Amino acid sequence: MREEHGPGRWVDALSPERKIVVCCARARIDPGAKDVVRALVRGDLNWADVLANAEHHGLLPIVYESIAGAAQDLVAPAQWNGVRDAAAASTTNDLSLLRELLRLHRLFEAARLPAISYKGPVLAEVAYGSAIRREYEDLDFAVPQKYIPDVVSVLRAAGYRPLFDPREAHAGEDGFAPGQYAFQSDARQILVEFHTERTLRYFPVPLDFQELGGRLMTVEIGGQRFQTFSIEDTLVMLSVHGAKHFWERLGWVLDIAELATVHAVDWALLLEIAAKMKATRVLLLGLYLAHEVCGAALPESVLEIARGDRKVQRLAREVREQYAGVSDPRAGIWRRASFRIRSSDGIGEGLRHMLRLSMSPTESDREMVRLPRPLAPLYVLLRPWRLLRKYGAGLKRR
Repeated sequence: MREEHGPGRWVDALSPERKIVVCCARARIDPGAKDVVRALVRGDLNWADVLANAEHHGLLPIVYESIAGAAQDLVAPAQWNGVRDAAAASTTNDLSLLRELLRLHRLFEAARLPAISYKGPVLAEVAYGSAIRREYEDLDFAVPQKYIPDVVSVLRAAGYRPLFDPREAHAGEDGFAPGQYAFQSDARQILVEFHTERTLRYFPVPLDFQELGGRLMTVEIGGQRFQTFSIEDTLVMLSVHGAKHFWERLGWVLDIAELATVHAVDWALLLEIAAKMKATRVLLLGLYLAHEVCGAALPESVLEIARGDRKVQRLAREVREQYAGVSDPRAGIWRRASFRIRSSDGIGEGLRHMLRLSMSPTESDREMVRLPRPLAPLYVLLRPWRLLRKYGAGLKRR
């Protein structure tokens, strides 16, 4: 089902330092991109900018691997040492987090906590075939909200401290819930984040963990077996996560491209899951970017839907402009709101979702001003003001 097609014209407009990062990512799937990588290495590259772009997009291991396979003989020793050292630092961090994942997994199993590991090492293993081939900065788990108090107890005993208000551990009882339940290891400064149906606000509808649990898959890492979300559920979740962050990192697009390329996807089930989550357009955007940017082959029926959706096409163009440094859909509350509304499955759904995000206080809002519990409803009024202060209006094009 794979089709060979070169990078689109938009890639030609990129600076060489940006272009080589895109082509290194694409070379994972499209063999023709290796020739472009080799041609770019022959040119006059600013290697500091190449590494900065690769780091920004979470692609240091991929850039190292692609250049090593396509053009290492053309890179001067000093420049190659810089690429190798940057990738080695990323790998060292991955290994540290992987060891911690294995330790925590044993603790969660002993405590009978149904914590589902996703993204991070598990995604790297599933999508790239190696837990150290993808960059990640923390460990992510999903668990039903009712288990958060137990999570707090286990992680405290494991040397972690919660980075949220203690009251928020009982969000199901009093309504408080952070953007995520974050914990940090004081000894090693490792960040662990737990996500629940209450914290995953960027899903248009709350996640149904019982339904997701019926589709879990098993992956083995370091001799331990982990349960994680199915390929179809993961594709939807990664698309929602990418859209939440306006697809700032090319690495998030490559994750989707890799999953769609190396695994057999039940496309009918995938679209059904997205429709039920009211995230069809978000999914189509993620898949279309994976196809256009990274060369992922998709069924023609899926491509027809994505190509026929003018909002998907416009949003994809804005993301590509972001990669080119022309504009930034994250800049300013109006652009952010516009991107989110247009990513929704309908204008009414988009407005409701946008209103819910804008009026649902997070831990950042509560850190801005500490209100007594009787005045907690006023956080709804503080949140829009904080967002405007943080992001500005953003009416000028970069």
